[in-house]
Amino acid sequence: MSPSGIRALTRVARRDITRNRGRSLLVALLILLPVAAMVGAISIHRTTQPTQDQTDVAQMGRADLLAVGLSETELRTHLPAGSRVEPIAWEDGQLVLPGVKPSVSIRAMDLSGLAQGMLTLTEGRLPSGVGEVAISSFVAKLAGTTLGGQVTLDGLPTATVVGFVENPAYLSDRVVLLDPGPGLVGTPEFGTWLIGLPEGADPQAIVDSRIDPTTGNPNGNIQSRESGGLDALGGDASPSIMVLGTLALVEAALIASAAFAVGIRRRQRELGLLAAVGASPRQLAGTVVAEAAILGLIASVVGVAVGLVGPLALTPFLDQLTERRNGPLVVDGLGLAGPAMIGFAAAMIAAIVPARTAANVPVLMSLSGRRPPVAPARRTLRLGLAMVAFSVGMTVAGANLQRDSSDSIGLLLMIGGAVLGTLGFGACGPWLLERLEGLATRLPLAGRIAFRDTARARSRSSPIVTAVLAAFAATVALGTFTVSRDAENAADWQPWLYPDQLVVRGAGAVEAGIEAARSEDVLAGAPITDLVVEEPGYFWIEAPGALDAEGKPINYGPDDLYVPFQVQDVSVATPELLAIAGVESAAAEIEAGTAIILSDRPMTADVIEIVIQEDPEAIEPTSRVQVAARVVVIGILGGVLPSAIVSQAVADRAGLRAGPTQEFVIRLDHPVTEADVSRAATVADRFPDTFAQASIGPERPGQEFRLLMILAALLFAVSVTGIAVALGEAESRPEQRSLLALGADPRLRRRIAASRAAVLAGLAGILAVPAGLLPVWGLLASRDAPFVVPLLEVSGSVAALPILAVIGTWLFSRPIPDWAAFRSIGASQ
Repeated sequence: MSPSGIRALTRVARRDITRNRGRSLLVALLILLPVAAMVGAISIHRTTQPTQDQTDVAQMGRADLLAVGLSETELRTHLPAGSRVEPIAWEDGQLVLPGVKPSVSIRAMDLSGLAQGMLTLTEGRLPSGVGEVAISSFVAKLAGTTLGGQVTLDGLPTATVVGFVENPAYLSDRVVLLDPGPGLVGTPEFGTWLIGLPEGADPQAIVDSRIDPTTGNPNGNIQSRESGGLDALGGDASPSIMVLGTLALVEAALIASAAFAVGIRRRQRELGLLAAVGASPRQLAGTVVAEAAILGLIASVVGVAVGLVGPLALTPFLDQLTERRNGPLVVDGLGLAGPAMIGFAAAMIAAIVPARTAANVPVLMSLSGRRPPVAPARRTLRLGLAMVAFSVGMTVAGANLQRDSSDSIGLLLMIGGAVLGTLGFGACGPWLLERLEGLATRLPLAGRIAFRDTARARSRSSPIVTAVLAAFAATVALGTFTVSRDAENAADWQPWLYPDQLVVRGAGAVEAGIEAARSEDVLAGAPITDLVVEEPGYFWIEAPGALDAEGKPINYGPDDLYVPFQVQDVSVATPELLAIAGVESAAAEIEAGTAIILSDRPMTADVIEIVIQEDPEAIEPTSRVQVAARVVVIGILGGVLPSAIVSQAVADRAGLRAGPTQEFVIRLDHPVTEADVSRAATVADRFPDTFAQASIGPERPGQEFRLLMILAALLFAVSVTGIAVALGEAESRPEQRSLLALGADPRLRRRIAASRAAVLAGLAGILAVPAGLLPVWGLLASRDAPFVVPLLEVSGSVAALPILAVIGTWLFSRPIPDWAAFRSIGASQ
C-alpha cells in the first residue's frame, strides 16, 4: 500500500476515533488495563523478590565460606594462613514469661564481624558476655520490655536487653541474639562457622578440594557463594513469571479482540458504504488495523504511566506487606518497554480477525446491519476440548522434562500448555453460552433478556468471557503457587497437639488446668498422667509386628537394622482423656483389654508387648505382658498426648502405676488463638513454675500482600467486565430503544445490564479455576512439590467476581435516557 493510501486510512481511523469518543475510550481502557497491570506487577515483583546477593548475605553475611559440622581444628587444616573463622549458632528456644513459654529463635553471632548483614542492629549495642542479649521488636512486645530491661530464656540465666535487632528477611522473626563467646550457644565441637579468606584466595577452590574424587561427595559441608548451595529465599520464580506473563499477553490480546469485534459491529454500515463506493477488502481491513494501531499506541503509553502510579503509592507499605526489608522501587527499561510492546502487539494481533471479518462481510449484509453468521457452537466446543487435552499433554511433558533437566524445552512446553489451556477453556465459552439460552425461560424478564442476548451475541460475548477468565486465571495461578510453596515450607512441621487444644505444664498444672477449663468454650479437660514402674526400673512397649502404610516392618535402627516400634509414654484411659485424644469410640475396646496406639503416621499393629526391666544392669528384661492392640492415626507427634492408652486392668497386670502429673490438656470448641493462650497463661501465672502452651503452626509472612493482590485482581477483572458490558450496551442501543418504546422503566434496563455482567463474570470465573490451576500444577509437579488449591482465590473467582460485577454494573450503568430514544425514533421517521 502506498504512503498516500496509508495516510488516507489513518485519517479515516482517526476520524472514527474522534467521532465515537466514548467507544474509543472504552477500547483504549481495555488495552490500557492489562498493560498497567503488567507494569505494576513487574515493578512490585522485582522490588520484593530478594536478589541472590541478599540471599547470600542473609545466610552467610560477609563471609567467603560457610562450614557446617566441622571442628575448628579440622577446618583450619583446609584453610590458607590468615583466614578468619567465626562461630555462629542458630537454634530454637523458649522465652520464659509469666504463665507461658513462647518459642523464639536464638542466634549467637558477631554482627560487627563476618555475620554483618544476617541481622541488623536497629537500636542500642551488641551483647557482650553471658548477661546481655539483643532482641527483636516482636520479642520485646511479647516480653513487655525495652532497652535496659531483662528477659529470661529457658535453660539460660536472666539477661539484660542492650540492643534491638531485626531480621531483614523476616521482620516478625522472634530473635534473641547472644554473644558468641565461650560458654554460650555457638561454640560446639562440631559447629557452624563463617570463614573470611585472605585477599587473593579462591573460595570455590577450597570447596572443590573437599570433594571425594571417588564418590563425588564433599567431605564435610563447606559452601561458597558460587557453589550453588545457597538457595534464594523465595525460590526460583522465573518459570512462574514467564507463565503468568504469557497469560497476561494472551489476556491483552483477547481483551483487545473483544473490543475491536464490538467496534466492527458498530461500524458495519459505515464499512458497507465504503465498500459500496469502491473500497477494496484490503482497504476495509486497513481502516480497522489503523484504528488498532492508534488506540494501541495511546493505550500502551498511558498504561505504562498508570502502571507506575500503583507501585509508587504502595512503596511505603511494601516492607509491612511482605514482612521483609525491600529496596527502592525497581523500574527499568525492559519492565516498561516490555508491557508497552506487548500491549501494542496484542492490539495489532487482536485486530487481525475483526479486520478480516470486516473485509469479508458482503456489502448488502453490511448495509442491512444484520449480524454475520457465526460458527456453530458445537464446533468451537470440540476445538476447545481438543486444545485443553493438548494443553494437559504439553504440561505433563514439560513437567517431566523439567524434573529430569532444567532445559528450556520443558519450560516452553509448560508455557504453551498454559496458553493453549486458557484459549481452550475460552473456546468452550460459546457452547456454554448457547446452553444458557435454554435456561432463560425460567428466569425473570431482565434475566431472560440478558441470557438470550448474551447467548445470541456469542461472537461478542465469547472473547469477553475468555478475556476475563484469562485475567483471573493468572490470579488463581499465582495464589496456587503461593499456598503450595507455603505448604512445601511447612511440610517438615508437625503439630504436637490438635489445633483446638492447649496444654498447661508445670508443678501446678492440674490446679491451673482445672481453673482454666472453667469456660463456656471448653469442651473437655484432662490431666496427662504417664504410667511408671518402681525405680530404678523402667518399661517400654514394643510392637514387633508393626507395619507401615506400605506393609513393610517399621524399623528405626541404623544401617537398616530392624528394631521394633517402641513407645514409652502410656496412660490409663479415662472418659476425659479419651475425649481429649479424640478416641471416645474406643472406650469399649479399651475396657475389653485392647490397647490403643496413637500414631502420627499410618501403621498397623495387632499385638503389643509391655516390657518390664526392673534391674537396669540386667541384659534380659524382667517380664513381658502381651496385649491386643489397635492403631489410631491422629497425625500428632508424641510429647503431650500419650502414645498408648490402656485400661486400669492392663496396667495392674503389667505392674504399672500412675506417675507424677505435670500436664493438663484443654480442648476448646474452636482453633486455639494467641488470645486463648494468653488467658490460660494468666491463670497459670498464679501457680509456681506453671505455664501454658499451644501447638500453633508456623507463621506465614506476606498474607496481607496476597490479599492485596487478590483485591487488585478482582478490581481489574470487574473493571474489564464493566467496560465489556458498557461496550455491549453501546451495541444494544437499538434494543434499548425498543424497550423504551414499549414503556420499560430504567430499572429494568439496569437489571438487564447487571444480569449480563453476572452471566459474563460468572462463566468466566468458573472457567478461570481450571485454567489457572493447570499451569501451576505442571510447575509444581516438575519440582515434586505439593499442589494445594487456593480456596481464597477460587472463592473470589467463583463467587466474589460475579457478585462484584453485578453490584458495580448496577451502581454505575447508565442506560440511554428516554429523550435519546424518542429523538432517534423521530429522526427515523
